Amino acid sequence: MSTQKVIVSGYEVSQIPEALLTSTSPSNTPPPAKLTPAIPWWARIGLSLVALCFPLLCIVTVILRIAFRAETPRIKFAWTGFLATLLIVSGLFMLLVGTIAFYIAPAPIITGSGLADLDERASFPTLPTPTALTSVEASAKLKPLVIVVSPSATRLWSHAQTDAPSNTFGAGELLHADKDGYLFVTAKHVAQLPLGRFGAKASHVLLSTQEGTWGTADIIATADQLDLALLWLPRHTGTLAFTQPLTAISDGAAVFVIGHPEGLKYTLSTGIVSGFRDQAIQISAAVSPGNSGGPVYDDHGNLAGIVSSKFDRNQDANAENLSFAVKPAALLTPDVWHFAAGGRDRLQSYINALHSTK
Repeated sequence: MSTQKVIVSGYEVSQIPEALLTSTSPSNTPPPAKLTPAIPWWARIGLSLVALCFPLLCIVTVILRIAFRAETPRIKFAWTGFLATLLIVSGLFMLLVGTIAFYIAPAPIITGSGLADLDERASFPTLPTPTALTSVEASAKLKPLVIVVSPSATRLWSHAQTDAPSNTFGAGELLHADKDGYLFVTAKHVAQLPLGRFGAKASHVLLSTQEGTWGTADIIATADQLDLALLWLPRHTGTLAFTQPLTAISDGAAVFVIGHPEGLKYTLSTGIVSGFRDQAIQISAAVSPGNSGGPVYDDHGNLAGIVSSKFDRNQDANAENLSFAVKPAALLTPDVWHFAAGGRDRLQSYINALHSTK
């Protein structure tokens, strides 16, 4: 089909009615069809309320993802973006609410300034016994004198700054009880970890007896070279007195060791004194982590040592029953101790009580 070029002059253009020139303007074209929203408004509001409960939102999300798997890409894309946004917002909201609730909620009281079960104890054993103790008698008489010692761990995210037992613990031994409180001895590495928060050494520990309640005790003295620490726990009721006798044990003598090896609390093991190594007593009784700081008794209930270490089997796997304890003579030598407030007086009271019972 042939075409012809038509030339229109400016005059002819000016004679064309204006209505014809504007007849094809966009305003006169019919509007395009409007798409329906991929997510109805009521669904947005309803799911926004569900977002207040994150677990419920997760369940609803899974259901909707399955329900819309056959829908058009436009609808699936819209729902995927909307649900993803809700999940992120809901997760952050739950994290914020949980943090605020944990900070504001009062921490459960698991420690106290004293030990009620110790205050209310009806009696302490009379030591030393006139006859040698059997293992059964030693367990009954001496275990109530042993405590669990745990370095305190401050609870994070808590406004109350309450203490809780740490993940590690050792043993300790009651030395003296009077109307004011209780004096215990343990190993320094049990009571005082190398570094506390911000590099400061802790000034107190948590103690418990066989009954399981925890009390807060002050570290009133440490003997760095001997790896020993003295602990003081105040007393609230009762006046029952007790003084733990000491002994310089002989080579080959029978001993009882009580501690909490590998978390097995109040385990009794027996052995003999195998030898003496400078300030340490070598014993054959089984010792494991958790025994540190615990007592070594002779067969009359005298304190013969404080467990400090054992031979490291990583150096020699054949090493067995090579355990060591510190001689209790250090308890009678105030010069080896670095005292905190009141520590010297507490130790001197124990020494005086020892002398008065002889």
